[in-house]
Amino acid sequence: MLIIILVISVIGNVVGLFAIYKAFRYREALSQFQAYNKNLANNFEALKNDFPGALVYAADNHRLLAELPAEERRNMTVMFGASITRGFDPEKYLPGKKIINRGVGSQSNTQLLTRFSSDVLQLEPDRVVLKFCSGNFNPTCNVSTMWDEFETMALMAHHKGIGPMLATILPATREAEHYDNYSMADNIKAFNEKIKNLASKYDFPVVDYHKALADSEGFLPDNLARDEIHPNEKGYEIMASVLSPLVD
Repeated sequence: MLIIILVISVIGNVVGLFAIYKAFRYREALSQFQAYNKNLANNFEALKNDFPGALVYAADNHRLLAELPAEERRNMTVMFGASITRGFDPEKYLPGKKIINRGVGSQSNTQLLTRFSSDVLQLEPDRVVLKFCSGNFNPTCNVSTMWDEFETMALMAHHKGIGPMLATILPATREAEHYDNYSMADNIKAFNEKIKNLASKYDFPVVDYHKALADSEGFLPDNLARDEIHPNEKGYEIMASVLSPLVD
């Protein structure tokens, strides 16, 4: 009888511990869900109030213009783009280089064009690394419009006396190819050819991230990927090795 009571007690304790574990897991999942919704709401509010994202760096732009004379800003390189650019920390990957980051996550190419003047042109840096994100290459994109926007920014910088450095579009992983009758890899490859042709026409330097990161089939290898379109730490280190000799 005592054994039966002990067994029942042990089972009860196990069930109790499992219930506590599930409760903690539920609370953790609920907390993550609430944080996600809060972040989503904040992003929506920011988008509603500042569609181009021009306010993200407004204070820092004002500081640079107030503190640095034009000749000092002429020694700077601006990295301009969306989320992949935002994830590139110049101090971490290229310490000692005079690089400032003007990447804003989750931006379309139209948003990039809209804030190009405030985040690049008004600063009058020496160079700008112009980069579009592979995440925008989906079946609904208008590649022709995207190219017009990319070319417009490159030539705007050029005519302002800022040297455009044209970054090729990073490859996406094979897992990103989940669309019917559409290939991200093919469209990225075609866009990169346009980039190289524009660079050749105006003698602009090419920052060929795609060549450095893509496998033999044009995809971002899993060991260099954080997700379907973003590089991981090792991927960013490779990007830095490509950019470094061009900003010496």
